[in-house]
Amino acid sequence: MAPTILYVNFRPDAGIDKLRLAGLRRFAAGRAWRVETLDHAVCSPESLRGALRRLRPVGCAAEAWDPHTALRPSLFGHVPVVYFSLPPNRAGWGRASMVECDNALVARMAFKELSSTKPSSYAVLSCWKSERWAVERIAAFRECCREAGADCQVAYFGAGGSAMCPARARAMVPWAASLPRRCAIFAVNDCCAHCAAKALAAAGRHNPWTATLVGADGVEPPPKDRSLAATVSTVRLDFEFAGYLAAKMLGSLFATKDTKNRKGFVNSVSFVAKKQVDSFTFPPLLVDRHKSTRGYGRRDPRILEAMETIRREACDGLTAAALAARYEGSRRLFEIRFREAAGHSILDEILNVRMARAVDLLANTEMRIDAIANFCGFNAELAFWKAFRKRMGVSPLEFRKTRR
Repeated sequence: MAPTILYVNFRPDAGIDKLRLAGLRRFAAGRAWRVETLDHAVCSPESLRGALRRLRPVGCAAEAWDPHTALRPSLFGHVPVVYFSLPPNRAGWGRASMVECDNALVARMAFKELSSTKPSSYAVLSCWKSERWAVERIAAFRECCREAGADCQVAYFGAGGSAMCPARARAMVPWAASLPRRCAIFAVNDCCAHCAAKALAAAGRHNPWTATLVGADGVEPPPKDRSLAATVSTVRLDFEFAGYLAAKMLGSLFATKDTKNRKGFVNSVSFVAKKQVDSFTFPPLLVDRHKSTRGYGRRDPRILEAMETIRREACDGLTAAALAARYEGSRRLFEIRFREAAGHSILDEILNVRMARAVDLLANTEMRIDAIANFCGFNAELAFWKAFRKRMGVSPLEFRKTRR
């Protein structure tokens, strides 16, 4: 029987969990392992014990951010487990292994995007008060504001599932109406960001003219929210990579042991748990820039049209000079107006679109790197390598290897 990894507390309707599962399976496929799931709806200590007896997994991946459904390491017995997140109170959890995105970097990336719009003040919005990932993002964003000498208010609205979103959005309307003009808002995740976008619209705050907004996660939302999500900028997290890393960590938590007979032939292969390893933190990918941080500062239809042109044609080889040539006046003047409106250069906007496409192709396809460079609009592979390393901190090859 093939070795099995068990994904515990899996929610089949959650985009994040589906991506993590894809990452677990990608690692397992290279080793002829199986991946099984234990559904969140039936997850309990009793069902976990039953699954462990039935499947005899060599390791488990588990979600534990909710203290009401969290399964402690002791429940897994001698089976190694890696968590995607842990509850705020970690008493009794020991040195549980964990893989998660660097929440401080998520907040700093959001602050960098929002600060480019030159706001008058900042706000950070959360629907959770005690979850560790939210606390860390709020603290890091407030620290960014302190470093910049800027004001930052914090607002909390009730937590709950997606069914609570309409009520949350309505509750946010007075808050949205009271925000200072040109306020930059960081919502700790996309669920909060979508609620905030609805509240801003209901309060007559035209995003991005009187407020700018950035969320975090970058997961495809349910169909009913997709049109709204397409307007909200977000810090994209690589949840599939998180699943892959969790499986890789599990591989380092146990070793194979061959059982041989007297003639030296292998009778069976067993897995022996090794010492627990430390947690692993990985950086966020990039900002998926949408309407909520585009075109700030001016209602110039040419700038908005230029933004849309970049979104459509950046990967077709569009250059800053070619874009500026489509409009009357000097290139220099157009570039100045674009930077004033967007908070960044034309080239930065073009590269942002290209990098988002390149990241998807490197992580999810087998395309050659030179083909990806050409597909994403770079006129030379070397130019792509330089731009990718400068933006992502690693080369395209290194990026792909960490996701294989």
